[in-house]
Amino acid sequence: RVRHDRHSRIRYFFGGMILCSITLFAFYVSTVYNKAIATSNTELIVNSVIVLFVMELDEWIFSDFEAINKKWTAHAEDGTIDKMNEKIASQQEELRKLRESQVKGEQIASRQEEELR
Repeated sequence: RVRHDRHSRIRYFFGGMILCSITLFAFYVSTVYNKAIATSNTELIVNSVIVLFVMELDEWIFSDFEAINKKWTAHAEDGTIDKMNEKIASQQEELRKLRESQVKGEQIASRQEEELR
C-alpha cells in the first residue's frame, strides 16, 4: 500500500481542517445574516439563493485561477498518480503469479496423492 510521507499527510490534514472551518464559518455567517436581514420567508429564500450563488461564483473563479496558474495543479501532474498506478499493476502481477504457483502446487500435490494410492 502506497502512503504519502508524514509531511504531506500533516499538510493534507491541516488543509482539510482549514477547508472545513471555512465552510462551517460561511454557514454560520450566512445563517446569522439571513436571520438579521430577512423579514419574511420569501426574503429568507432569496438571501439563501444569493449566498449560494456567491459561493458557487467563488468556486468558478478559483477553478479559473487554477487553470491559469499551472503551479497550483503541479501535484496532479508530477507523476505521482502514474507511479501509484504502476505499483498497483506490479502488485497485481505478483498476485497473479502467486495464484498460478499456488494452483500448480495444488495440482502437483494432488498428483502425488494419486500416485501414493
